[in-house]
Amino acid sequence: MYNPDQKQYIIKNSFGVSYHVYFEQGRGLCIRMLSDSRIWSRGYVLDKSAINDFAVALDKNDVFHFVFQTNKGSIMYGHGMHGQIEVHPILASKEATSYPKHVSLLLSGDTVLFFYIVKHQNQHILSMQSIQNGILSKPLAIDYVHDPSYIPFLDVSGKCHLVYINSNHNKMQINHRIIKDDFSIFNAPSIIHSCEGNISSLSYVLTNANKIYIAFEVSKNGSYEVIFMNLLQAKQINTLYTSKSPAGHIGLLYIGGVIYFYRMDRESIYFIYSNNEGLTWSNEALYATISNAICFSYTSNYSQEEKIYSQQIPGNFTRGYNLAFLNDETVNTIQETKKSSKEENSDYSNLKSKVLKLQNLTDIMEKELTKLWATQKIFERRLEHLNDFYEQLHDVINYEHINAQENNQFDNHANNQTNGWIDDPIDNQTNIQIKNQIEELDEKTPIEHINDILETCQTDDTYE
Repeated sequence: MYNPDQKQYIIKNSFGVSYHVYFEQGRGLCIRMLSDSRIWSRGYVLDKSAINDFAVALDKNDVFHFVFQTNKGSIMYGHGMHGQIEVHPILASKEATSYPKHVSLLLSGDTVLFFYIVKHQNQHILSMQSIQNGILSKPLAIDYVHDPSYIPFLDVSGKCHLVYINSNHNKMQINHRIIKDDFSIFNAPSIIHSCEGNISSLSYVLTNANKIYIAFEVSKNGSYEVIFMNLLQAKQINTLYTSKSPAGHIGLLYIGGVIYFYRMDRESIYFIYSNNEGLTWSNEALYATISNAICFSYTSNYSQEEKIYSQQIPGNFTRGYNLAFLNDETVNTIQETKKSSKEENSDYSNLKSKVLKLQNLTDIMEKELTKLWATQKIFERRLEHLNDFYEQLHDVINYEHINAQENNQFDNHANNQTNGWIDDPIDNQTNIQIKNQIEELDEKTPIEHINDILETCQTDDTYE
């Protein structure tokens, strides 16, 4: 069964080499290295006097820093790399005995911040010290605390935040404070959440956009509830878990634009995730790819790894170590789902744009068809005029032809009366003139009429 007090730190340097810092009974605080064949080396003892109360951090230069409590109650600080380790005292103990001080540390440039809890008159005081320019500061009492689960962290911009739990007038409350830029003192506490029940199991996570989210468990009258909220916008609250049984060990993780909430019940991992920074969440599922799970505090300087924000990540020691939610099918499916959702939105936008363009083209085609229809009507009227003229012309020609036949018959009759055909120059000249007039009517009159009709169409038929 998972024991949250058994800490496991995995640190990976900029060359991709992983180290494991852990406590081993009878040997103290130890460190070991993972080989290329995924086999751990034998542990190297950092300090034999250390107890299972320590914290580890890795700076940008691959120097690892650690703070621990000795078996006589003193707090010590060490740092180094490549086997060159230096250890210095931070706080001496008035009594030669140890008790859980819940030590932790933060690195901000050349400044090292130490946090721990000390007892005073049966109360617990959250305190801080720092090393700046090689000078150790005096202890600074921050506040009384009810629960040992406090969280110091640096946001994306480098500001130091502190979230912790205490009690006030029979109510439990979560306080949030920010330290000054010179690390001298914290501002006044702001109350993030207050209730009559018990508050425990604080966890936090950052996002690339420097948003800070916390999760914690509230228990009251035999009911348990895990609340998720934006640290700086307390009105954004979601309930991630509710039951008559405790949630177990809980935590938050942010990677690839997805927030994961997990809880560990015995050695099983259950999780939900959000693609929209906590507005909506998936249904709870069992993380089946890791068994015999424990939790690692993981820090990496390896540039080929995606940035991970998490206090702790579930995992086990399969093939060196195996971390949940990193580079496996479960997360790839979630990431592909998120990517597919974005692609679907993009495809929808492109399709919408194409439909609008098609509608515009349709409107233009309708206008052009209307113009063509109007032009067709104009030419139909012109053809009707031409047809009417053709019929009129045809009637004229028929009429002239009939008149010519009647005149010939008349001439023949006159000649017969004079007993024969007499060539009269005048009559021949008249016949030639009539023939010429008919030819002129045949050739010129239709064209003149057509031009007249076309001119009439052009002046009468217009398109608006």
